[in-house]
Parts: sequence; structure tokens; C-alpha cells
Amino acid sequence: MLNSKQKKCIEMLVFGNQTQRKIAEKLHITEATICNWKKNDEFMAEYSLALKNSMKEVAVKAFHTEIALLKARSESVRLMAAKDILDRAGFKPDDNINLGGEEVVLVNDLRE
Repeated sequence: MLNSKQKKCIEMLVFGNQTQRKIAEKLHITEATICNWKKNDEFMAEYSLALKNSMKEVAVKAFHTEIALLKARSESVRLMAAKDILDRAGFKPDDNINLGGEEVVLVNDLRE
């Protein structure tokens, strides 16, 4: 089980925007202690969980930003936002589409 300083360290690493040295000073520990904690599986599991949780919060904001880009003035910005949203949702363009008996081949020439 992690102690209170380890939990605070994880919180500061994920949300504090501070260097490891500053965190060590504030917790009254050495920077080497933090390095040793990072070698501990339990500490790293909690750290990874905290990072994932913080990313979920940011992902929601990023998604709303991308939706707002669908209304951008630039047609290319709107297109890229739409493509990214569709790609992330799992919709991929088919290589071949059958339209009334005629085969149409789509060529994606927009790849970077």
C-alpha cells in the first residue's frame, strides 16, 4: 500500500506541472527517493492509473474542440476534423463501392 507521500507525489507528477526536483523539495524527500518509487510496481500502477484518468478528462475537451472544428471557415480543416472523427469511430473508407452495377474505385490521395 502506498503511503501518503507517495500518493501526493503521484498527484503532483500528474497534475502539478512541476519538476521532480521541486516535488522532492515540497515533500521533504530526495529526488533519488522518487526515482526508487518509480521502480516499484505498485507505485507505477497507481501512477499509470492517474495518468489514464487525467487523459480521459482531456480527451473530452479534445473531442469537443474537434467537433467545433467541423464549423471552421477552412474547408480543409473541416475535412480533416470529419475524417479524424470518423477514423476514431472505426469508420474506414472502402476501397471499392458498387453503385448500380458500376464499380467505382476510391483513391485516397490526401494522405500526408
